[in-house]
Amino acid sequence: MSISNFFFGENIPLLQLEKFSQEYTLNVENTFLMGKENPPISLKTSSELLIGQQKESDFVYNTINLLKITGDTEDHVMKPFLLQSLALADISRNIYIKRNANGKILSVENKDELWKRWKEWKEHKLATVFPEEKDQVKLAADYEKGLKSFEGELKRNLQYILLLPEVYSLIFPPNEYYSFLSSPLSIRSRLIQGVEYSYQLKLVKLEEENNTLFVEFHAVLNNREELIKSHIKKLYENEKEFSVDQFDFRVKTKYNFEKSTGKIMDAELHFAEKMHEHLAYIIDMDLKIKSVED
Repeated sequence: MSISNFFFGENIPLLQLEKFSQEYTLNVENTFLMGKENPPISLKTSSELLIGQQKESDFVYNTINLLKITGDTEDHVMKPFLLQSLALADISRNIYIKRNANGKILSVENKDELWKRWKEWKEHKLATVFPEEKDQVKLAADYEKGLKSFEGELKRNLQYILLLPEVYSLIFPPNEYYSFLSSPLSIRSRLIQGVEYSYQLKLVKLEEENNTLFVEFHAVLNNREELIKSHIKKLYENEKEFSVDQFDFRVKTKYNFEKSTGKIMDAELHFAEKMHEHLAYIIDMDLKIKSVED
């Protein structure tokens, strides 16, 4: 018996990984607060997804198929942006992803198919969705740049962080000596030009009941002090009402897993980037197994 096993017990994985195929409903709400006098700007989408999983050797393979997506906003300025976002979602409806045994994304396996879909969409639909030529040029450049570094973009995308959690190395028994952190993640600021947050998700709660595992993770912001010195502090220098103490960044995720397969039963994600109570960007996501009535 090793010394670590003697003190902490044998490391037993809390989740088994087995084959499954499951339909989900993913609801996402983006809320932008911009000034005391202005009402919040809200944009909502609802997606129907089919997620499949297979385990081969030391790798996990996931398919994510977008079956349907709808959206809504009461803000007339955001309406064109929403319609364009829904149209863009049609390009990459099917994604095939390879992950390691801990859940970390290694590669997107169907990039050739994604490039083919993009070229077809660019030829037949781009001009309809983006009538202005300058918008077409910018979109094409941005989209193709994203396709070239698709794995990296997935790791920044909060929807895929929720759908493909890097949690399979969770072990029993967690105790005061056991600390779980995801591998480093990053996300671009929604509010401050040139700022990128570097963070990790830390396990803060774990409960088991029969074949269900509940876990909750909170972000640990690794470059907070660096960003405050380089960017954030300057934004408050001419503000009398607000101070840098009001700055906040957080990501929280919650999951109920089926222990015997690693399948998500339901999940939530909450993202908030706040300069003060009247300037903030908030994202709330809710993932549930699709019911028969839906």
